[in-house]
Order: sequence, then structure tokens, then C-alpha cells
Amino acid sequence: MARRLSSFTPRSILCAVDFSAQSATALRHAAALTRRSRGRITVLFVNDPLLDTAAAAAAYDTRALARATLRELRSFVQRSLPSSGSPSMRYLVALGKPAREILKTAARLRSDLVVVGTEGLGGASKLFFGSTTEQLLRLANTPVLAVPTSGRPRAKTPARDWPGTCLVAPNDLGNAADADAAQAGAVARAFGADLILVHVIPRVQRPPWSRADLDAHYRTAIATAQAGLDALRSTVGDDVATECRVVVGHPADEIAALATARRTGLVVLTLRGRGGLLGSRPGAIAYHVLMHRVSPVLALPPRRRARSRARAV
Repeated sequence: MARRLSSFTPRSILCAVDFSAQSATALRHAAALTRRSRGRITVLFVNDPLLDTAAAAAAYDTRALARATLRELRSFVQRSLPSSGSPSMRYLVALGKPAREILKTAARLRSDLVVVGTEGLGGASKLFFGSTTEQLLRLANTPVLAVPTSGRPRAKTPARDWPGTCLVAPNDLGNAADADAAQAGAVARAFGADLILVHVIPRVQRPPWSRADLDAHYRTAIATAQAGLDALRSTVGDDVATECRVVVGHPADEIAALATARRTGLVVLTLRGRGGLLGSRPGAIAYHVLMHRVSPVLALPPRRRARSRARAV
């Protein structure tokens, strides 16, 4: 059985911003986490040299660009966060491809968590377009909290009780099911929240000529998965109230639907490679859950990836 983690308390948080309202929301989520852990936020802005405005300025004077950006970054943070109770803060400016520089900075600072918005500015100044978020989820060896633009008006700023009374945690019931459940339990424990473990059984497309009894197939698969989830309760721990749910459908759609129905403020999942519940490539399901704009997603890298350095960075 996997060792049960005691809690989730990120003290060193890297928050990458692009001066958009959406990244201000991500920064406020980072601040909410930091106030819990009494940690520190490093706010990062990446100037992409492939964007026309940044390239022209960089060609003229890289140092001047960095100084001007740093002044703007400090002003942005002051506008985004209330003056009272602001966490310990430091500021960094980098030049390069956004995903690459975010991952490099997280590794160099040994950050416990990376916080990003998933949609930002348009045009030449934008940072968090889809490919950047997808790259972070695919390559990250540090936990990533991705904060989407939400259809809920109240979600622009995290509430005092964010992420609420329960968290949703998908589990693929694979070889690392115990470790995944333990990590989800640690996050729930840190927030004093209940935990909903969910396993999604993909629908089977039956060919017209097939006589297979799909109802029997689903009944068997649901019973097997329910038993597997129930067995994970001891891994999570008795101090976290845990509900186990098995549903049939498309993984991202069903995860988002459950989070919506239970009004949870956080989906916690472990990134996986090819095959299994969490997508044909790392971060695929996490990214598609974010596209539903239901709640922030905390994506946890697999243990072996978390221990390794980002060679691809």
C-alpha cells in the first residue's frame, strides 16, 4: 500500500501571469493558498521573443525591456491583490517560450506548485493560449494548479472557503491507484474537505453486427470498479470523508459534470501517459476538464516524473 501523505501545503508557489484579468484571478488563487501555508509567491512574466512587440523591444535593449516589464509586473500585482494580508512576494521576468521558461523557473526555484490561468490576453501580448497550458500539463514535474475562466460570476475571486466542502478526484484504478488516492486525500485533508473518488468507464461503441450484451458488460465493469474504489478508502484515511462514484461516459465530460453537480471548487487528478483514464497523452483529460470551465484543476505529476528533472525543458 502506498504511504499516505499527511497534507498538501505548498510553501513555494510560482504564479505565471500575462497581465490579463484571468491571470489576476490565478494570482488571487495563489495568494489564497499561500495564506494557508504562510509561504511565498514568485510572480513570473515571460516575454516571448516570437511575438512582434517583445521581439522588437528585445532587439533594441533586453535590459530595458526587463526593467520596464518588472515595473509593470509589480503594479499588476498591487492592483490584483488587496493591500491587506498580501503574502510574501518576489518578481521575475524571463525571455523565451512561456511553457519552457515556466518549467525551468519552477525547477530552479524548487517550487512546490505552479499556478497559471488558462486563458489570457489576445493578440501579440498573450501568454496563456491553449498550447501553453497543454504543454505545462504534458511536461510538468511540479504540481500545476490551472485556473480557468468560469461561467460563474462568483468565481472571479476565490471565496474565503475555496475550494468548498468537497473535492473531486478521478482515479483510473491502475497500478498507481493507491498513490493517486493518497495524494488526493492529502489535498482534501489540507483543505478540511470531503473527497469524491470517481472512476469513469468509457462507453463502448457496438458495431451493428455485434450481439454483445452491453448492459451486462457495464454492470460487471461498474461492480468491479466500485469494489476497487471502495478498497481505496483505507489509503485515503479515516480522517477524510470519502465517497466513491462510478459513472459511464467520456472521462472529461463526466468529471466536469460531477464537479458541477456537487459545486466543488477543485478537481484533483494525477497526470498519466498513454492509455488509462487520464488520456492518450499526459494532461489530455486535465486540459479537457479545464475547457468545461467548471473549476480549477490541480494536476499532480506521477511520482517518477516528480522526482526527475525536466530534461525536456
